[in-house]
Amino acid sequence: MSISIPSELVPFVDELVATGAYSTPDEVVREALTQLRERRERFDELKASVLEAKAQIDRGEGLSLDLEDILAEGRRMFAQRHAG
Repeated sequence: MSISIPSELVPFVDELVATGAYSTPDEVVREALTQLRERRERFDELKASVLEAKAQIDRGEGLSLDLEDILAEGRRMFAQRHAG
């Protein structure tokens, strides 16, 4: 496989190799692709979690939260941390 690096990214790749962070441009691309794959996997996991949470809410399994109660608890915790 052969790839082309956009001209605006070539100096960045060259800098990474020149500073010793990577031995070759191939290593830079490999790392970038590895990071992209991991990012997509985390996104897919998060998306699945959100969809499951939505399904739980739709089934009536969610918690009812009141914004004023949340704010009051936050104020209480803040005051407690800064009181002494």
